[in-house]
Amino acid sequence: MEILHDSEIVLVSEDGCLLGRVEAGFSAASYAVRISDRDEVVEHVAWNLFEALAKVRTDLQQAGLKPAVEGACRDVYPSRMALEMGGGRKAYRWPVTDRPVTVGIFDPVPSSEYGRLAYVEEQRVSVDRLRSEGSG
Repeated sequence: MEILHDSEIVLVSEDGCLLGRVEAGFSAASYAVRISDRDEVVEHVAWNLFEALAKVRTDLQQAGLKPAVEGACRDVYPSRMALEMGGGRKAYRWPVTDRPVTVGIFDPVPSSEYGRLAYVEEQRVSVDRLRSEGSG
């Protein structure tokens, strides 16, 4: 497997934060994302990195954890082209005004912005709302 990303991350919960690690890779026609902390490892494979990250986040949600990365924020979502051409490694951060900016889905979110973190379904609903407001 070709390693595409490997870094420490913060996992955020209502009870506080703990350090973890996010790793991403590519093999054949699929992407894998693994998030680990001292107690658990969660890994999923998908056709793009963003979808693999979403699957990992769904598992982490059961423990009340949100990874502090841009790809887990309520205002971040990839375009179809980013998924198909870039493997989902980049996504748009949808501001309330102006145009979206491109971010890496594994870029760290500073502690002052942890309020942007969301569970997978919250993210989908929020981005759909931001997109519709931006097009109107």
